[in-house]
Amino acid sequence: MSGSIYAEVEKIIEFESARGEPRPDFPPLPEIPGGRYTSAEFHELEREHVLTKSWVCAGRDEDLRNPGDYRLWDRLGVPLLLVRGQDQILRAFYNTCRHRGAPVVRCDRGNTKLLRCQYHSWSYGLDGSLKGVPDERDFPCLDKKARGLIEASCDIWGGWVFVNLDRDAMPLADYLGPLVAELDCVGMENLRTVHVQEYSIACNWKVAMDAFLEVYHINTIHPTNAGIMLDSKAAAMGLMEGGHSRMATRKKMNQGLNFVEFEGAPDIPSMPDFFRANNVAYMAFPNLISPVEPTGFPILLFWPDGVGHCTLQAIYVAPDWGDGDIPAFWDRFLPIFDAVLEEDMMNLAPIQRSLQSGGFTGMMINYQERRIYWFHEEVDRRIGALRVPDKLKVQQVLSPFVEHTLTEAAE
Repeated sequence: MSGSIYAEVEKIIEFESARGEPRPDFPPLPEIPGGRYTSAEFHELEREHVLTKSWVCAGRDEDLRNPGDYRLWDRLGVPLLLVRGQDQILRAFYNTCRHRGAPVVRCDRGNTKLLRCQYHSWSYGLDGSLKGVPDERDFPCLDKKARGLIEASCDIWGGWVFVNLDRDAMPLADYLGPLVAELDCVGMENLRTVHVQEYSIACNWKVAMDAFLEVYHINTIHPTNAGIMLDSKAAAMGLMEGGHSRMATRKKMNQGLNFVEFEGAPDIPSMPDFFRANNVAYMAFPNLISPVEPTGFPILLFWPDGVGHCTLQAIYVAPDWGDGDIPAFWDRFLPIFDAVLEEDMMNLAPIQRSLQSGGFTGMMINYQERRIYWFHEEVDRRIGALRVPDKLKVQQVLSPFVEHTLTEAAE
């Protein structure tokens, strides 16, 4: 993220803070049909055309550093095996033996020199190639070179592992687009995992994610933490190609809590002061949101478990602290952020019940909430207009407001 972009975003923050009237060039957003959060048909379309054909985060690579390190991963409802090869390449395979479909690996994680199916002892190399078949003489037509484990796309960015079930997926860096350059200053590959926590929520995954795409709610829902830390009226929303987005919200530096001022707070010195003056939250389509802070921060991942249920996975990372215990700062920070999450989650299950009640037809989205609408537009683009039922479609209206034209309002 260049200095010129910081300056442009700061100008937009100033514009938004001073604005007393609706933005004249921005159209009213159409309603988002409520059925997008309750329809089993739409949920299946999302799974088939969005989640399984996008790059999604499968955690950090720091626990898969050595050849033979492996970990099972099934967030997409598909059993995958992540394994580091002797060539240091991290690969993702379907954890499915090519003989009769038994799981090749049963333990959640470990280290091995050979991947051996426990059913009939077919064995595979760390590169997925078929190495051994008991009684191979009884498979006269077996072509071992063509019978290796089926591979999914796998790549690493900044120490984060990403997978994509589409073998023809575009390169990860191209998929993430401007996020790669903007977050280069963080040096994510140098961070370490501090804490991982999961929350089971009785709501559609988009209901949960919507709560983190705007700050319109913070003064009501978070009056004792985020509400006193951030100025919700001084927020700049950046819409990016591919459904990605950014939200920069000015911090109230002399009020309430300021993590940077905590005694013993860690710091990522390569991050410009823009990130100290503002809370900058990114969304990587389809399900990753992160409020990036110089002290360290969580990556939030929203995983659908069905139409009306999801799992929120929070992976906290921080500057490397060397040997010894995790810095005491995290003993203070984690309960605060957890309290924010708990306040959000108190709303989510009741919202889902309301959406399913028949008393709700559609969401009325305002200007501050446009990142939500932009996400839904991208979902429909990925699914394809002809596949989305007419009653569940959103109108495509925000393309003129992607980042390269958004700055006009601040000039």
